[in-house]
Amino acid sequence: MKIMKIVLASGVVLSLWGGAVTADAAKRVTLPAYPQQRVFTFKAKGTKVYSYPRAAYRHSTVLGTDQSTTKKWTVDKVVTVKGHRYVRLALVSAKNLPHGTIVPNASKTKKTLVGGYVALSKLKFHQQIASMTTVKKTAYWTPTTTQDFWDMPKHTLGKTAASHYGHTYGYRTIYAIQSLTTKQHRQYLYFETAAGKAIGWLPKTAVTKGQYPDLLKRELSRNLAADSTAVTTVDKAGHVKVGVALKDGQVKRVALLQQNSETTVYDYQDGQVVKQTIRTSAGKVKHAAAVTPTKSLTFKAQADFDIQGYKYQVKVTPAGQVSVMSVGGWMA
Repeated sequence: MKIMKIVLASGVVLSLWGGAVTADAAKRVTLPAYPQQRVFTFKAKGTKVYSYPRAAYRHSTVLGTDQSTTKKWTVDKVVTVKGHRYVRLALVSAKNLPHGTIVPNASKTKKTLVGGYVALSKLKFHQQIASMTTVKKTAYWTPTTTQDFWDMPKHTLGKTAASHYGHTYGYRTIYAIQSLTTKQHRQYLYFETAAGKAIGWLPKTAVTKGQYPDLLKRELSRNLAADSTAVTTVDKAGHVKVGVALKDGQVKRVALLQQNSETTVYDYQDGQVVKQTIRTSAGKVKHAAAVTPTKSLTFKAQADFDIQGYKYQVKVTPAGQVSVMSVGGWMA
């Protein structure tokens, strides 16, 4: 029985660090077998790096010697010779998506040792992941789309990269199926679509639990039983919209849904705007104040995309008709 317990415990460890195959392997993220793509530093300066392990080929050349015990490396290949493991060095990288026209600076790191081999025993392993577990499929949505989805959370493995822009799967319900906690206690969730298409990882702080709500409906119906409501799209890509609620033939409320999922609500009394309330995506009041009463309401809206954006002027007539005029784009 004791032996069986040891075997089962080993299986649990392998499922986390060795990339074990499960029934849901097509949907779940699994890690490559240690030590591949883990993060290392050299234990001592002056360690020789060879073109191929000397233990296997005595004529292999010395590519150089490492001069740092703090520079981080990763491993992309493992060779076992006479019971000892040798690894091929690769640079640690975290590749962002090319937003706008911003081009990342080229790496100035010397690549003399890249592709060279060193005994695994000469390296010190730096664990980046504290835990990675499967969770019950749970609905979330992103109140903003500034965070991109990653194939693995940034810097948790030797090579990580952003795989989808945040706005690609913004303003909809997405589903978490895995959870990851780093050694620095940062939490991430791995998402897929309702149909099971893999998306990627986001920080847990970047999402809100639950189905994607109808934020305009929430604000237009808050303590108000309107006879009718109408919604006008200001910017489709930015998901910027304006909603109008009428009762007894008069405008009672106008709500602007902004790109960051905040809402600006204008309440009417006797046919005139009298109050403005700004709420967060969660519905918490961020700002509330009385405004100078007016029958015709005019306000600005905008949608930002990387280094460019679009400005709009929105006008709501006393009858509740909405007109939107673009006032052009700009370059930041």
